[in-house]
Amino acid sequence: MSRTRLRLNLMIGGLLSFPPSAFAQTPVIDHATLTQATQTASNTAQIMQTNQQILQYTQQTYNAVTGSRPTSTLSSIGLGSGFSMSSVPGLSSLLGGGGISMSGLGSYGTLASSIINGLNLAKTLTGSSSASTPTDQAYTGAVNTTAAITAAVAGAQAASTTRSSSFTSAAGQIGSAADIKASIDQNSQLQTQTGQTINELIGTVNLTNAALNAQAQQDLAAQSKLSSMWSYDSSKATLTGN
Repeated sequence: MSRTRLRLNLMIGGLLSFPPSAFAQTPVIDHATLTQATQTASNTAQIMQTNQQILQYTQQTYNAVTGSRPTSTLSSIGLGSGFSMSSVPGLSSLLGGGGISMSGLGSYGTLASSIINGLNLAKTLTGSSSASTPTDQAYTGAVNTTAAITAAVAGAQAASTTRSSSFTSAAGQIGSAADIKASIDQNSQLQTQTGQTINELIGTVNLTNAALNAQAQQDLAAQSKLSSMWSYDSSKATLTGN
């Protein structure tokens, strides 16, 4: 083999021993890492969606337990037709023979006044123009108490009828509240109206006691008058025929 041919072969062999430069820049794809990254992104998206739902439910819960709810339909059922025992005149002044005013009882006071006036009762038992003696004071107190009771009974009967219908209507609203706050507000309003009804009942009992007290005053006045009749007063004693 000549030297020229040997050099040529060495040059060709040297060139073939180096790889082309294009293969050194080819990108390498790690399929395992790509799969894990894709799964992580998917999980993150699901977590964000779940957090958004939690936020929405939390906001709905907050709205359900805050704010005010209308309860106007339940705000007056305890008073029935609007009559209240607090409108009855003060019983202490009535039992003492004081004047009576029915202005606060409206139509019920007018009704009671008409009934009492229709009885044409005597102004006093002694015939005096004013109730100055214990007997007349007790009598006037009984008349005034009777008038107040007459008005109270008429008003309480009307209020009781209306109140019963209102409570029945309120019972029909049970379960219709839109949320928790509305249910709580309705329950609170019903508790308030129940308390108002109980207060009216207490007023009725007090009025009954006033009637019994008036009767007791009448009995005491009669006993006092009888005692005076049987008492000896020398200044009023006269001899028969003188």
